[in-house]
Amino acid sequence: MRPIDRRAFLGWSLGVAGGLGVSSVLPSCQSPGERRAAKTAERVKSGGPLRIGVIGVNGQGGANLGAISADPGTRIEALCDVDLLSLDAAAAAFPNAKRYRDFRALLAEDSLELDGVVISTPDHTHAPAAAQALRRGLGVYLEKPLTHTVDECRQLLALARENRCVTQMGTLIHAGNNYRRVVEAIRAGVIGQVTQVDCWCPKSWCCGELTPGKLPPPQLDWTLWQGPIAEAAYIDGIHPANWRRFWRYGTGTLGDMGCHILDLPMWALGLDQPQWNRFTVTAEGPPLDPIGCPAWQETTWAFPRPEGDPLVLRWFDGGRIPPTVREIGAKSRQDYFGRYMVCFQGSRGFLMANYDEMEVLMVPDAKLPAPTIAASKGHHREWLDALREGRPTGDGSPLCRFEYAAPLTELVLLGTVAYRAGGAVEWDRARGLVTGPKGTKELLSEQYRDGWSL
Repeated sequence: MRPIDRRAFLGWSLGVAGGLGVSSVLPSCQSPGERRAAKTAERVKSGGPLRIGVIGVNGQGGANLGAISADPGTRIEALCDVDLLSLDAAAAAFPNAKRYRDFRALLAEDSLELDGVVISTPDHTHAPAAAQALRRGLGVYLEKPLTHTVDECRQLLALARENRCVTQMGTLIHAGNNYRRVVEAIRAGVIGQVTQVDCWCPKSWCCGELTPGKLPPPQLDWTLWQGPIAEAAYIDGIHPANWRRFWRYGTGTLGDMGCHILDLPMWALGLDQPQWNRFTVTAEGPPLDPIGCPAWQETTWAFPRPEGDPLVLRWFDGGRIPPTVREIGAKSRQDYFGRYMVCFQGSRGFLMANYDEMEVLMVPDAKLPAPTIAASKGHHREWLDALREGRPTGDGSPLCRFEYAAPLTELVLLGTVAYRAGGAVEWDRARGLVTGPKGTKELLSEQYRDGWSL
């Protein structure tokens, strides 16, 4: 229940791959993930359960805990939360699970023999928890956005590949049927060649302010909550959700909702593929506050095409309405802004979509293609079944595995980088190279305090 010391953590983070307790009969050339998969398969084959640890058990963490525990072949082995009240409530529902306040201690515990972990902490602690789990060969279900910074995102993808771990980012709506039908329609050319996509979210995680002198509630371990970030004074009301209003811990509305909404054009247009590796990002909003995230932000990603105009992707939050959507709605006297959240503009017409429905506009002969993308078993179930089957990539692997989730998260976070940098940012995904105003590169990475690292 107490935080681990620095010496112990550094030993775990640097040498954990050698201390997995894996049977010596397994080939030494296997990755940690492959060794873990072999043990999991042996247990499952003999009728044993998947053994899962849950880091963050309140809010979305509580929802994930409920979904994972509902799977009949899964057992919750460990619970972790820096808030003692939340931890106690979860432990009451799972009395046989071990309890932890510090996720580093949970992830270092050999006796748990975990197959995977679910991480639902604030953004700034995603990467350290996930990195330690991946090095141990554990499957990782990690909430969106994948990380707090672009560099962390790229490092997690590299670790997932190196260690052959089963991964999934918590963009639940990716498992919905409507997203599949939209992807099929766009790929079938129902509205022709897509030239522009507008995405929007009316809400606003903004305007975080410091509150000098305020003390954390007694049930909250404020030092552990801050994790790898240099310690700072407590901010009144920041826990459990208002951390999204602060650059230090979150990335505002774009960081919160971008991975849900921009997921649709990313998937439909294949923006995670190599032909779209280079793009330019620009952003505007109110004057930059170094502490709090903006009340609104408009962001544009321009993807060059070999011929003709670039493909343009735009984001609007805080109540800002895309001009195209306003114009179409005014002509037809429809509130497309209030009803939908994505507008694909093509050479033949438009397609509006939200999580649950879509509408094709100005294409009188529009005919939707027959479904080709199979229904999901469920977002959590995709990950659990892949753990059972040892499928980190390829057929049967989770659709939002880090191979897909990392480019999506990069796209989102580069929108916040462009706003904070105050100018156009050029990105080369293949090489991880960025150019932009002075200070842009510093915005790509996190500064960890002593005793923390990836």
